[in-house]
Amino acid sequence: MRNPCLLLLPLLAAGTVWGTEAPAPMRLSHKAALRLGLTNLLQARIAREIREQLRQAPEAEMGIFDWQLNASASNGKLEYGDLNPRFSGLSNLYLTNFNTMQDARSASLGLTKLDAFGGTVNLNFSTGFNASSYLVNNQTLPIGPSASLAFDTLNPYTGSVSLSYTQPLLRGFGRSATEAKLRAALEEARGAGEGYRARMQELLTRVDNLYWDQVYAHQNLENKQIALKLAQTHLEEDQEKVKAGMLAPIELPQVEATVAEREKQLLAAQALLVNSQAALLETLFPDGDRPSALELTDAPAPGAEPVALAQAKRIAVAHRPEIGQAQYSLAANRSLEKAATSAILPKLDTQLAVLRDTTSHSDVNAVFNDWSQGRYPGYYVGLSFSFPLQNRTSRARLAQARSAIRSSQYLVQDTVTSVNLDVEQAYTDLITARKQVEAADKALAFRKESLEAEMSKLENGMTTPFFVLQRQDELDQARTADLEARIAAEKAQTNLARAMGILVETVE
Repeated sequence: MRNPCLLLLPLLAAGTVWGTEAPAPMRLSHKAALRLGLTNLLQARIAREIREQLRQAPEAEMGIFDWQLNASASNGKLEYGDLNPRFSGLSNLYLTNFNTMQDARSASLGLTKLDAFGGTVNLNFSTGFNASSYLVNNQTLPIGPSASLAFDTLNPYTGSVSLSYTQPLLRGFGRSATEAKLRAALEEARGAGEGYRARMQELLTRVDNLYWDQVYAHQNLENKQIALKLAQTHLEEDQEKVKAGMLAPIELPQVEATVAEREKQLLAAQALLVNSQAALLETLFPDGDRPSALELTDAPAPGAEPVALAQAKRIAVAHRPEIGQAQYSLAANRSLEKAATSAILPKLDTQLAVLRDTTSHSDVNAVFNDWSQGRYPGYYVGLSFSFPLQNRTSRARLAQARSAIRSSQYLVQDTVTSVNLDVEQAYTDLITARKQVEAADKALAFRKESLEAEMSKLENGMTTPFFVLQRQDELDQARTADLEARIAAEKAQTNLARAMGILVETVE
């Protein structure tokens, strides 16, 4: 080649640096590239993290069924006089001032849990110390108190144990009402998995396109090298013919111009290869630890015949992640609608409790003895009722929930329609692409024969170099068209798998 710059681009494409030895390129098949995309792409990592966040939602909703531990302790002292002497009569009785020191300590421990049917169980232990010290100073003599009287609480210790259960009978009754948010979160988490699959299909389609773009760029470079070599050989032969007097010199500029044009096309093809390889490397190895070059091992070739269109649509309806997302969203809204339906009912709850009480004692051990021996048992049963007369909040929320269900139903129908259209278009594109490959193969074969015939005519003096160069250009264009048709067929095959919702499964 006459242009020395053409020698530099292959070195740049190989990633060589002056004074260093470039590492060997990495051999990469089409399926291996897609698998790398599933694990390495930054967008794939983001999608996995989003999916993990949404998957934690059900676990958060499960927290309403956790046992709740409640504990408290207090200690306090208070000193005061006779707050209302006339009412108590103590000051009048003793004709003096009346001082009180109150000492109060308490502790409690309880467990509470919500069950799946909306009932609440509550177990509670409590004990307390409440003592008062009274001091009476008689002020009848002017010189000072002549008498004083002090007395304390005799039995300051008390306690109680209770086990109670509250069950809604109307509003909030049953698993559908109690677990509504949990079931909705589970459906949304499943929808997150479908959203992840949809994102993975998009990313795999992107990697697939980048892979075949580099295959195209590499093969296109080889085609341009072949075209340039043909033109250079033709130029050399014509130059020899001019020297031998067999060809007029006026024919050489046309051949030289063709060689220059094909050198230009080769430069563009080399740049395309460098850029396409850089795009694939950057996409598959975003962390920077990447090979110097990629040696792609798969060539574009017609794959197996696709399934029938009707079957492709059935597969898409069953596997397309967008449909799954819409269906899970509908199921979540139905769960929330059940809770909203329950919320418009009156609130009617029943309570049942059993007690173990104690009398007051002088020490805490006696309190525990009362508990253990069940000396003071008790129970109660009760009903409570409440209902907002207009109940506008609950009715509005129920209307919103039912509207959300209708919206989700329309979304499912619309998604199915869009998916069917997507499959039909992708199917048509694939069938057309396969037929275009057949037509391009035939055209390429005819262009080869046409060039051979034109060169034979040139040898016999029946044509000129101009027409030979035309046939070479036509052959180069046919090679390019054939390569483009094969690359388009590969991309159409991947696009149909995406439209059917099975692209991720073909890689895993």
